[in-house]
Amino acid sequence: MPARTGTAHVVTTTRKYKDQVYHTHLLRRSYREDGVVKNETLGNLSHLPEALIEIIRRSLKGETFVP
Repeated sequence: MPARTGTAHVVTTTRKYKDQVYHTHLLRRSYREDGVVKNETLGNLSHLPEALIEIIRRSLKGETFVP
């Protein structure tokens, strides 16, 4: 199995069921295997507050934060 390298990113999916809207936030990594793009889920961030998910998303894009 080849080493799975690649940058991590946050993927948000929205699903509607009856009158409810559900959002799922996953920490994922994309990589190629035999010329096909595949995704590896590293973690589920859905239980975290929206503000923290946005900080993680911005941090993974390379933004730095000063206390």
